[in-house]
Amino acid sequence: MQTVELCAKRLLGDLRDYASREPVKAAAAAFGAGVMINLLPTRVLVASAAAVASALLRPALLSLGVIKSLELCCRKPAPETTP
Repeated sequence: MQTVELCAKRLLGDLRDYASREPVKAAAAAFGAGVMINLLPTRVLVASAAAVASALLRPALLSLGVIKSLELCCRKPAPETTP
């Protein structure tokens, strides 16, 4: 399995090769992506990110709470030492 860093380096290398072979297409694609990002309202982007974070955060917190409560309930008592 490849690491994320290796995948990112490979993708960056492929993009550089493509930009070297097809500079006009690469510039047009970059311009189009920039225009699309600027056309999207910031409020929509922030609301979407908050909705995704909220949807992922609730089950994670619930799972952590259940795990912690099970740890507290199922903890073995410490052995008593006699002097």
